[in-house]
Amino acid sequence: MVKVTLYTLHFSPPCRAVELTAKALGIELDQKVVNLLAGEHLKPDFLKLNPQHTVPVLDDNGTILSESHAIMIYLVSKYGKDDSLYPKDLVQQAKVNAALHFESGVLFARMRFLFESILFGGSGELPVEKTEYIKKAYQLLEDTLVDDYVAGKALTIADFSCVSSFASVIGVVPLDKTKHPKCSAWLERLKQLPYYEEANGSGADGLAQAVLATAEKNSSKTQSPLSMTKPVLYTLHLSPPCRAVHMTAKALGVDLEHRVVNLLAGEHLKPEFIKINPQHTIPVLDDNGIIISESHAIMIYLVSKYGKDDSLYPGDLVIQAKVNAALHFESGVLFARTRFLFETIFFQGCKEIPDDKAELIQKAYQLLEDTLVDDYLAGDSLTIADFSCIATVASVMGVIPMDESLYPKIYGWVELLKELPYYEEANGASATEHAQLVLEVLKNNASA
Repeated sequence: MVKVTLYTLHFSPPCRAVELTAKALGIELDQKVVNLLAGEHLKPDFLKLNPQHTVPVLDDNGTILSESHAIMIYLVSKYGKDDSLYPKDLVQQAKVNAALHFESGVLFARMRFLFESILFGGSGELPVEKTEYIKKAYQLLEDTLVDDYVAGKALTIADFSCVSSFASVIGVVPLDKTKHPKCSAWLERLKQLPYYEEANGSGADGLAQAVLATAEKNSSKTQSPLSMTKPVLYTLHLSPPCRAVHMTAKALGVDLEHRVVNLLAGEHLKPEFIKINPQHTIPVLDDNGIIISESHAIMIYLVSKYGKDDSLYPGDLVIQAKVNAALHFESGVLFARTRFLFETIFFQGCKEIPDDKAELIQKAYQLLEDTLVDDYLAGDSLTIADFSCIATVASVMGVIPMDESLYPKIYGWVELLKELPYYEEANGASATEHAQLVLEVLKNNASA
């Protein structure tokens, strides 16, 4: 019997999906448990295996693979006696791939969105919007099940992937069998597999019970109004995402207690910070025990809770969609490309600005120019989308200059934002300092 090593945690749905696949293939796994709560995934020896510090990780005689879906495809392709679990037929394979992405992008993502708010965010109840989001995922799965299995008439790895998340989340957000009879029948069908309970059932139940127990524990913690303090922001002023939050707070008149996290000293990797944010990124907001990470999420939360009105994040669905689109443009284009460039300089010793990365930044400028059909990014009034984008633009334009004649709308937009009474304090000075630091490191690299 084939034996490979799997770095795993049985509570983890992606890990259980791999365990189901291995059982179906007759592969004996040498399972090495990685204790995430103890930070074992952040230790140097594990980071060498997987720099993204996630489980599962497969070590097949020196071949290292991470990410559950990739591991499952690999195992079937290498060790399967046939291709039934991951068909070579392109149409069938496409159906399996679609179901795998449905699991990662919908089932698992929505489950994680809920569970993390309880396990790490201190929530003592199940937020209605999150549970409704999960119930919509149930309906999508119901609609997908036109045959006995999620990708057709035969069992595939898509079923293993989907059931690993599904079996966990229904223990917290119950499934209405009358509304979702296909989902219920599909689950019962999978439970008949001789290896199901060992590879998935017990772990799914254990995770659900842990979430419910934590929610109950959180709800029992009562906080006196006298103990309420101003929100704490774990931050670093050079960071564009942190500055975006600073501007939002200033616009709202929210007084934040700033606690600087020295990334270069590794303070974001210390156990006490990992407990606050397992992804060890900044900014992180602690609003009297409510923990929220990721700048865009924090900005939306601040406006929703502390805003006197919804102007910075409008309730109107069309305008809100425009704001959301601009926020994702910032994270997926502006900030991603800026980070792509800056990290080569800070951490890879780049001695000059690579042409391809500079070109990507210029293309991002053009996309931003095309987006600015009004005074502001999402229309004719200021929103958090402007705070998010200006935080990054103000940093990168000090390193990759933009031609005002080519981007007149951006220049007009920047000048408009500079008129805000809190702009220089919350963003301008730090953005300039950030750009100067990048150029100084670049100069030092070139002279080394």
